[in-house]
Amino acid sequence: MDYYSNAVETEQAARVLYDAEMYRQAIYLFCLAIELYLKSRLYLVKHNEDLALSHDIIGLYHALNSRFASPGNLEKLIAKSRKYFNEARYPYTGDTGIYTRGFADGFINAVTEVKQYVDTQCVATEDDLQTMFRKNI
Repeated sequence: MDYYSNAVETEQAARVLYDAEMYRQAIYLFCLAIELYLKSRLYLVKHNEDLALSHDIIGLYHALNSRFASPGNLEKLIAKSRKYFNEARYPYTGDTGIYTRGFADGFINAVTEVKQYVDTQCVATEDDLQTMFRKNI
């Protein structure tokens, strides 16, 4: 399964958890979907190979943004997603009372914005495709 398909599936699972009012787990998966959407276009930019294997969504965003300028500043959304990727997954040190429907709504919006950025801005050119397919021949 490719990163983009995995991101779509992860986002769908997050929405199921959201609908079941399991907001903390939904937020964790929304954050993971953001990471996967960004990784899905990493092949279009020069990057450290370790980046694709990491959970460094800030680094992923910076790598993509160096070539594909985001229409707004997604960096705050990305940083928030990085923070709550861990805190929602390991809530033992934080306040779990923050995981409400309203708080989760912000992550739905973040996933939507990142997906739109990936779909509309991070687009392969003809040269990218030729380079990619030459490597695979």
